[in-house]
Amino acid sequence: MSEIKAYRDEDYIRGKAPITKREVRVLTIALLGIDPDDTVVDIGAGTGGLTMEAAHAAYRGRVYAVEHKEAAGKLITANAEAFGARNVKLIFGKAPAVLSEVPTPINKAIIGGTGGDMEAIFGWCHEALVPGGRLVTNFVTLENAARAKACLDRLFVKVEMIQAAITRGENIAGLTMLKAQNPIFIMTAEKADS
Repeated sequence: MSEIKAYRDEDYIRGKAPITKREVRVLTIALLGIDPDDTVVDIGAGTGGLTMEAAHAAYRGRVYAVEHKEAAGKLITANAEAFGARNVKLIFGKAPAVLSEVPTPINKAIIGGTGGDMEAIFGWCHEALVPGGRLVTNFVTLENAARAKACLDRLFVKVEMIQAAITRGENIAGLTMLKAQNPIFIMTAEKADS
């Protein structure tokens, strides 16, 4: 497995599209366990933060970034170019409708946003993943995390949830002030081998 690159947040071309914070990207990619030849899909890719990290890890594989917001799609394309991520392909449109454009089977899936179609997207992932394939999803609200956990428990095995609270040190007048980031729920699951 390749090393996790962990690009800095400021390395990304940013706009108004959301970006998963660096520490959460590191945890997400590590929990996913991407191999160099993997095919990965990032659904609700936003700015492409997780897409670029996945592209680095799956450097001999392929990463499909699914995004329906035009501005975010342009940022994904710009970031793929800036990071030299030639193995990234943008699939523009709203999931689950455009997921038929993702070649299957896939080895790993990242769910960054569901747009209210959580069950359908998780169902597609269950069908598309190879046996033993892994999925990771991140949520900032308790309600969506609870819905996701229940859905993952129905479809997948080895479902795990962690809640990460990141605090960053910020220089204030020569001193270090700790500034808390929003906590996030990170869930992983696997498709059963049989």
